Amino acid sequence: MNVTLRIEQGPEKGKTFEFTEPDTFLVGRGTEAHFRLSKEDRYVSRKHFMLEVAPPKCYIRDFGSSNGTKVNRKKVSRTELKAGDIIKVGMTEIKVDLNADEDEGELLWWDEDEDITLEFQKEKKSEPEFPAACSECLADLSDRANSDGRAYELKEAAYLCDDCFEMRKIPTAVEGIDDYQTIQEIGGGSTGVLYATLHKTTGRLVALKMIFIEDARGKARTRFSRGMRAMEKMVHPNVALLLSQGIYKGGNYLISEFLEGGNARQLITEKCKGPVPHKLACKVITDILSGLEYLHQSDHVHRAIKPTNILLTQSSKDFVGTAKLGDCGLAKCYSDAGGSTITEQGEASDTVIYMAPEQILDFRNVKAAADTYSAGMTFYELLTAELPFEKKSKDPVLIVLEDQPVPLNDKNPEVPKALAEVVDRSLRKDVKERFSSATEFREEIEKVMQSD
Repeated sequence: MNVTLRIEQGPEKGKTFEFTEPDTFLVGRGTEAHFRLSKEDRYVSRKHFMLEVAPPKCYIRDFGSSNGTKVNRKKVSRTELKAGDIIKVGMTEIKVDLNADEDEGELLWWDEDEDITLEFQKEKKSEPEFPAACSECLADLSDRANSDGRAYELKEAAYLCDDCFEMRKIPTAVEGIDDYQTIQEIGGGSTGVLYATLHKTTGRLVALKMIFIEDARGKARTRFSRGMRAMEKMVHPNVALLLSQGIYKGGNYLISEFLEGGNARQLITEKCKGPVPHKLACKVITDILSGLEYLHQSDHVHRAIKPTNILLTQSSKDFVGTAKLGDCGLAKCYSDAGGSTITEQGEASDTVIYMAPEQILDFRNVKAAADTYSAGMTFYELLTAELPFEKKSKDPVLIVLEDQPVPLNDKNPEVPKALAEVVDRSLRKDVKERFSSATEFREEIEKVMQSD
């Protein structure tokens, strides 16, 4: 799928831009714009709108510009573009062409409405019985916990007997898939809906995430599955394991390990009810940076680090267990399959605010430094219970690109100055002024904690 933008009217008439893979495209009068419009056009803002190209789809998002952005003569804030659409901004008109590959519209061998489960299961291991008990009634589940050969690999998992499962179960939109039965919905966002789920064979609690990409056809679903299969090979103490995946009722789903400690956002809002004590926050972030070291050494960039994607084995206001990265690889695979990750509004904007400026401006070539920035954003929030920007009714993309972070000690003077300086450095707009790697970031935190 090629996405082509052709300038039909305006000073740059005849100019074209072509995209064959996910990318972002900023239009305006400012120096950061990928397509810089005439300074003489007073109807155009410095950063007027952004296109998010996610073949076979293309999305547009206006940044609250004074004179607006029109698609086919109608003002829009955010919409998906179709072939032949005309974008008008100031004196310039841009035509959108979407050129599909010959097989782009073909479905796979299954029927669109057929319930098909495709599991990518690992070979079962011959392991001894694993001691396990129901987390509710303490019933002995040792005889079944390792029936799939993965209990020792998932030694921190919780288990639930059938009776306790029935008592805890709350009806959900997805009742069950194959051997997995949902217990309750526990979260959701721009990429899908998350459920606490029981693996009936073992009694093990897992997390099931349904991924819905609007109007995705067979090729997009397959592209998503193929990309996520690489994540099943990622095994590290600070990376939440992806156990299996498949396709169900036209949507992709992921099965990953379930951590009873919740996520880092809940640590702030429910356990600590405000800033997290700095030693606990350091434990969480150094764990996460260790997970990032592994991902980056494996040539992967997470792209969506934020408090809800940091999972905890245990958590309280005085203690956290192990912190693990969740949703590894999801952001890229979702975009590759045509999903919107930057121009989406609503809940997706909560993800954008954690992104590094270069991730927004150069989505295709984003590097590991963007992940360390996002980890720094999350670290700042753990220590202050706030984001490092002044509260404004302003588009999150513009906040990331234009606003300078407030020094951490201005928000929470109780954080040791040396630690605050480490966090502030991680949030520099210029990549060269940040830490060179997740390893360097982690080592600086550990150095401060040793002298604390």
